[in-house]
Amino acid sequence: MYLWGLAKNLGNQKKWHSLGCDTVWPISIKDIFWSVWNKIDFALRSRIRWSRAIPIGTPISAIDRRLQEECQQFLALFNWQPILKSLTPFPVLTIADIGARNFAFAPALDKHFKAMGYEATVHGIEIDAYRRLINFHTRADYGNYFAKSIRSGQYHPIDFLTWHQPLQIGFLLNPFVTREALLAWGLPLSTLQPEAIFHHAYSLLKPQNGVLILSNIDEHEITISYQLAKEAGFVIGEAQTWFPTGMAKALPRFGTVLYTYPPLSFHRERGKGVS
Repeated sequence: MYLWGLAKNLGNQKKWHSLGCDTVWPISIKDIFWSVWNKIDFALRSRIRWSRAIPIGTPISAIDRRLQEECQQFLALFNWQPILKSLTPFPVLTIADIGARNFAFAPALDKHFKAMGYEATVHGIEIDAYRRLINFHTRADYGNYFAKSIRSGQYHPIDFLTWHQPLQIGFLLNPFVTREALLAWGLPLSTLQPEAIFHHAYSLLKPQNGVLILSNIDEHEITISYQLAKEAGFVIGEAQTWFPTGMAKALPRFGTVLYTYPPLSFHRERGKGVS
């Protein structure tokens, strides 16, 4: 039954086009078996939820420190004042890191908006929250740890598609838009739903004139992401290319502001083109 459902899901031409595939069918036997293995592993780890709280003040890993530094560099790419002024006014910003892993970005996000004078609640949303690390802690253990280390934060071990709280700002950092990346990270192909994710994010952000901050790791994935974003209703805004510092052989990364409405600069550019 799983194989039939997988075939039916991936046989949809629009889905395959969004994955950047040249043909509608077939999916390779290797990918089918890889997905089946991932599904079994994902199901098991999602049910073994034994956890141990991590005491506040526990030193974080070198990897998480580097990721936080990269997040700060990424946030500094954009001109935030016009972005924030365009949002529907709220006393507290509601922000979500979609696909948050262990929520290591939370301190960097909180620090960034605090420095600009904004109160914010930062939510970390992760479907694979019970992946167990080498020290037997789960991502959720660290997610709760990082949530407690900021002014106002919560970690949610759920599928983003089941999240319904309105947002002002969403962060979609390196989303899975190809099956190769998803399988390599240990998830089954049944969880590959990039169209649904972009559409759902748009529905949560649109009422507040919200924005989605996107990052991609290569030009192929950013091309797919842009197509999906535009189909969902987003307007492509400010785009940046950057090289993370502190890495000997850093590859270029790509960051983009996706608006749920045409920003003022968009109208100005259209006006210049008409005149």
